[in-house]
Amino acid sequence: MATISANDVSKLAADPSLWNLTIENLVDQVASVKAIPGGGSVSIITAALGIALVHKGISVSLKRSATDLVRHHNLVSLSASLSSSMKALSSFADADASAFESYLVARALPHATEIEIADRTKTMHNRLLRATEVPLESAQEMARGLELAGAALNLADGHVMSDVVAGTLLLHTSIRSVLLNVDANLDGIRDAAEREVLKLRKTEIEQASEMCFERIQDKLRARLVTS
Repeated sequence: MATISANDVSKLAADPSLWNLTIENLVDQVASVKAIPGGGSVSIITAALGIALVHKGISVSLKRSATDLVRHHNLVSLSASLSSSMKALSSFADADASAFESYLVARALPHATEIEIADRTKTMHNRLLRATEVPLESAQEMARGLELAGAALNLADGHVMSDVVAGTLLLHTSIRSVLLNVDANLDGIRDAAEREVLKLRKTEIEQASEMCFERIQDKLRARLVTS
């Protein structure tokens, strides 16, 4: 198993972002017994890579789109939207890791007295709530990315379609996997009203993304028929 280099250590000390790790070191950390990074951050990173693949397909398609002004304009607009979504998802990876780490810190707070117990309970609740909201927010952004991927299927050149489809599949799977974190945290949310709101948000994102993915699958089947 690879170790983190001195250069990586110095980078992380200045900015403890997952994006500062080499791919090899990221894989090692995920595979280790450390709680962070876990399924949430990994799902978000995977989604960001999925968006990047879709963006690649659009970027390549832009190279030969100048003769069709309408298509060129649509490609430029879609490229900008994909870039924005990719940036947003990238920030969620660190936010997810930070939120869960904060919850673990709260669990370790002293709880010998009634005051300490009350403070610990409140802090744990607030931080678990945030650790549940981040996956929901990231899943919402992934769902937006999935819509953009669907639009890319109509605009990308045929020779880069495999990249667009691969990115689309990564996005769809990432939505389902990141929402597992919400399921894992819900039992710890003691306020019934808050728990129901979170469950409703999760269900709405799931349903919207599945409907979007079904439309994308219809497009892909139509392309196979006409190809």
